[in-house]
Amino acid sequence: MNLSTTNISFLNDVPSSLKVDTASGWRHHYFDDLSIHEISSFIKLIKDDKIYLIIPMFRTSKSLSKATLNLSEPFLINNKSNPMLITKFVVDQWNTSGFDLKLDTLISFSFKFKRVWLTYK
Repeated sequence: MNLSTTNISFLNDVPSSLKVDTASGWRHHYFDDLSIHEISSFIKLIKDDKIYLIIPMFRTSKSLSKATLNLSEPFLINNKSNPMLITKFVVDQWNTSGFDLKLDTLISFSFKFKRVWLTYK
């Protein structure tokens, strides 16, 4: 599968002939800012043949108890995913979210992510 190379690859895009094992736990990766460079650096850290399920999110603090906004349904990426496509998707999701922040609100951008395995049924 070409995961998030020309289109964002949501779970419902996975062919029914494949089983998606999502048993691993969630982790977070915090970015210094929302940019193609930052997302590209994250993607480069993914080893060959590994697939991750991610949820892009904003939060008012790195603390888990603060307000968060999940920007989309989870989608799949690997080390061949297109950082420009993902960045544009996240920005578009933010722009259409209707979420409004005060100018002095500190926010952080992160990926909530977990490793998944795709196997034939």
